[in-house]
Amino acid sequence: MTAPHASFRHPGLHGLITACIAVLAALVAQVASHRPSFHHSLLLNVTEGVPLAQLVRAEDPAFRFTGGADHYDGVYLWAMARDPFASGDAHDLIDLAAYRYGHPFYSWMASLLAFGQPHLLSTAFWALGLGSIGTAAYLVSRLAVSHGCSAWWGLLVAVSPGLMFSATTNLTEPFQLALVAGLLLAWRARVHPGWIAALCVALCLTKEQLALIPVALGVHLLIHMARDRRLYWGRALALASGPVALAAWLPFIRSRFDDDQLTYDPGNIGMPIVGWLRIFDFAGVMRVDSDMHASQIGSTAVPALIALAVLMLSAGVIGLIRRDELGLVVAVQMVLVACLDWRTLLLPHEMYRIPAVPALLAALLVIIHFTNGYRASAVDADERQPADTDAGGLREGDGDAADDGAPTRAADHRAPSAGAETEDSSAPAP
Repeated sequence: MTAPHASFRHPGLHGLITACIAVLAALVAQVASHRPSFHHSLLLNVTEGVPLAQLVRAEDPAFRFTGGADHYDGVYLWAMARDPFASGDAHDLIDLAAYRYGHPFYSWMASLLAFGQPHLLSTAFWALGLGSIGTAAYLVSRLAVSHGCSAWWGLLVAVSPGLMFSATTNLTEPFQLALVAGLLLAWRARVHPGWIAALCVALCLTKEQLALIPVALGVHLLIHMARDRRLYWGRALALASGPVALAAWLPFIRSRFDDDQLTYDPGNIGMPIVGWLRIFDFAGVMRVDSDMHASQIGSTAVPALIALAVLMLSAGVIGLIRRDELGLVVAVQMVLVACLDWRTLLLPHEMYRIPAVPALLAALLVIIHFTNGYRASAVDADERQPADTDAGGLREGDGDAADDGAPTRAADHRAPSAGAETEDSSAPAP
């Protein structure tokens, strides 16, 4: 019997290697993007001119501010970590505060890591970001193995431009991916519904759009309940806990803000495809009627988005054909990406970052589907070979190969790999 592939003999070890590679890549990206003088507090992109800067300076004298236009969402994460329930003063110092506080879980985790000490928040965010991208790579690796693929596909995390960019700005995308991959693994492993519920709550409070993940798994559960003619109340309630927690949190936190803080920028999300058409129109104008930098954005946005559309559409169709948990998650993410508008897809930093998690899951689904399809085709072809021939075309008893017990190609394919699970054998029943 042929020895199993190394990635199946030690999937956990190779998953850890992919995690280390992702963390190392993130560290290199962080240092390189803040040359010549790196400091981890720079990753939060807080400029001296924002209203929150005075509070940050008073509570963390070692904090280093960025300058010019280098302002990004880390300032809001710091505010939510400093003022978790909008009961202090930090929430009054940021714009669109009600929207920012709709997804506070990442900041809560940083606050816990900092033991509630404001001067430790920048370090806590740095550690949480690196830990998130390493965990995401490991869990994606395990998810690939659970579908019968190589553990090395965890490297998808390290080669994702969006996730690398997020790591250089201490944003939540690697954390989101770790939660989604962890939930999918827990769902396949049929863990206790309490763990499913905890992951769903964390997911929905990390980003509102991630409430679609429990919805997709709910559809998967309904398919199993219809097939088995049974009700799986424990798992259904566990999935519902995340959207219910978000539905309870949003009215509570919005009640703490005035009308000005309840505003929301248009152009983030809308009807399917409409926003994409608007982006194409904007890109065409920027390409010919703007300065050199805007022209570069206009000329590159459209082909990049078409490539993203092909990936998401292909994976979405595959997901609907498969109707397994990963496939349904990717299908609903395809719909979400189709609803994004110019503010979330036109400019490169958002074009890389916002679809990073859906795109990685879509790529993983395509890899899993065609890898398993190729293996199934190879097994079928080998099973159709004449029984008296082996892989080398020798008849039984012809030559030394048969006497030595050389494995046939069919045996190679049909031999179970140690530690490897095929999709059919690992698909969970609720």
